[in-house]
Amino acid sequence: MSTAFVVCETTGQWIADFVAAVRATGLGAELVTQPLEPAEQAQLAELVDGFVFVDDVRDAEAVAEAIRARTAHPAGVVTAAEGIIASVARAAELLGVARCPASVFTMTHNKFAVRQVLAAAGLPGPRCALISSAAEAASVASAVGLPAIIKPVNGAASNLVRTVSTVDELAAAYRLLAERLPLSEDARYHRLVGSIDPLKVFLVEGLLRGPEYAVDVLVRDGVAEPVAVVEKPLIDERKFELGMVCPPLELSEEDTERLFAAATAAALALGLDNTCAHLELIDDAELGPTIVEVNAGRPAGGAQPVLLKLATGIDVIAEAVSLALGTPPPARGAGLPVPVGYLIFYAEGTGRLVRVEGTDEVAGLPEVLEVVTIVRPGQLLTDDQEIYAVNVLAAGFADTEDLAALHAEAAKLIRFELEES
Repeated sequence: MSTAFVVCETTGQWIADFVAAVRATGLGAELVTQPLEPAEQAQLAELVDGFVFVDDVRDAEAVAEAIRARTAHPAGVVTAAEGIIASVARAAELLGVARCPASVFTMTHNKFAVRQVLAAAGLPGPRCALISSAAEAASVASAVGLPAIIKPVNGAASNLVRTVSTVDELAAAYRLLAERLPLSEDARYHRLVGSIDPLKVFLVEGLLRGPEYAVDVLVRDGVAEPVAVVEKPLIDERKFELGMVCPPLELSEEDTERLFAAATAAALALGLDNTCAHLELIDDAELGPTIVEVNAGRPAGGAQPVLLKLATGIDVIAEAVSLALGTPPPARGAGLPVPVGYLIFYAEGTGRLVRVEGTDEVAGLPEVLEVVTIVRPGQLLTDDQEIYAVNVLAAGFADTEDLAALHAEAAKLIRFELEES
């Protein structure tokens, strides 16, 4: 039996999902990882057919060499780990099984480069600029306009994204990012992004105004297919996503097509092929559907794949694996005949997770279809990031107010115990 290799940087729920999708294609699945603690290895051994250990999974040459030592003809290499998508694609190139150029993923993980490529393709976007010191706040604010958003140039999960309305706030936000990012355990912030030092240089964008949506796009042999529009009607003051709906409760067919067109045009303009992408958009009052975020090479995070499968019958994880391996497209089912809601719950404060309580009580609520907890004991949780700790899928709600009421009810039941790190 041929074997595909799943590369992980840290353990997570996605590994089990990707391994299951690999096996569904008729292939074996081995895990490429850095050396593990015995207990963690024993737990993962129940999921995979074997292990390939390397000292650094970000080293494409080392990953390729280790896989080549295992088999001369790997079926493919896959990952959903944001920080190593480009290096895993490079390993696939070295092994002769690449499906999308690694250079495309390298570019898409640079948010400033993405803005430049989309603008060159004639797609709408906010004014943007890089800021490399607090002293540049006035000039950057003048170039971009206020209010604005400042964020890491290669971040994810809304890590240290801040909205600013004045020059002083922009300068203070710069100092906050420059102080906090060097402390992050996320390895991507400690590597250059081209010539940009992501610990010192950040992206500033003009603030977009309008409803927020997400679209997963599958690109197979140059043809881009949008999966569905996901609406984000519940967002708190820190822009944390609290609730999503698929399909949106009130969105015309014309507006749906506009969002689809913007998402697929962006995916193709960025050079994505035989892969997937999760794109976030704002339907700006002036610019129309505008790309906010591009997560290339992986499907939506958290339990959004569950949401999409319930709503559409399309398994985006199975689709992503099929695209990465070049296997036949997976079979598709039918979605539920009613909108599906997705509620997200975060731990408050910063610390390592001890336990999560109350999820069984939430599962017993009449509207709840499924509860998915994606964090694990010992994991560092922080207010700086949108870490989708507990995810609740629901149906049977009438409108956004109904969904918000369900979120409030569930929030009273879910309890996170953290210990100082």
